[in-house]
Amino acid sequence: MADVAVLAARIDRIDVDLSGGAGDADGRTWVLAGLDSRDRLPAGADVSQFGTPDDVPGARADVIVVVHQTDAGTTALSVPRDLVVHTDHGPDRLALAWLEGPQGLADSLCRLGIPTDHLVTVDLAGFAAVVDAAGGLDVEVPEPVRDRPAGLQVDEAGHQHVDGATALALVRSRHPEHLVDGTWRAAPVDPDGRATAAGTVLDALVDQVRGSPLRPWRLQSLAWAASGALAVDPDTSMADLAGLARAELDRLEVLPVDDPVGDTLLRRPTAATTAALAAAGLTCDP
Repeated sequence: MADVAVLAARIDRIDVDLSGGAGDADGRTWVLAGLDSRDRLPAGADVSQFGTPDDVPGARADVIVVVHQTDAGTTALSVPRDLVVHTDHGPDRLALAWLEGPQGLADSLCRLGIPTDHLVTVDLAGFAAVVDAAGGLDVEVPEPVRDRPAGLQVDEAGHQHVDGATALALVRSRHPEHLVDGTWRAAPVDPDGRATAAGTVLDALVDQVRGSPLRPWRLQSLAWAASGALAVDPDTSMADLAGLARAELDRLEVLPVDDPVGDTLLRRPTAATTAALAAAGLTCDP
């Protein structure tokens, strides 16, 4: 019990009110947000690949994953960060809703139709630390890929065991290059690239977490790293987090949205977006 108390004390709390909006009587909806604040970078990180807090002030929700648990099962969706949502100051990209704070993100998601019963955030350093504590991740890389601004360099295709820094680079990559006939060439633009990469990495992390009970030393290391990396809403307990860790997740899907508007990053919700949220059983009353 003391161990649980120590771990709980290490988890930061987010100032947010999640009492309104959720209307699912038989389930709960988790919003997992990866934040890009430069205030705390991964150990040994090259600052030139991230920028300083002065270069990139504030924080954005770089990755947004929604996990909906019900008695019938669990659904997980990766929500594109460039999706246009309604914020308190008008339409804007979902990633920028965090500039209004955690309440801004929760309220914007609710207006889209996604409730937030539990909010969990992790920053850049925390994400890399959790992956390393898990012993790294096993991922499939379709072809050699690099993205110098993101610090990504994977020279071989196929099954790869990656550390926290590389897993983070896979998720952050926005301008990848592929090795074609011995030459690095810009990859075709994939507007869902980050959301898809987030799904791939999260799937791999879930696999590692599921295997950790068989290796008690790794479970202890993972619990310690996660408790120091995560921030949660005031009502989320250690028992709640343990329930999330035990969730039976199928493959995480990217929420369908429209193609980018012109030469911008903006993407708008469509009928397919509404249908996917309804199929997942998600509803929210702003």
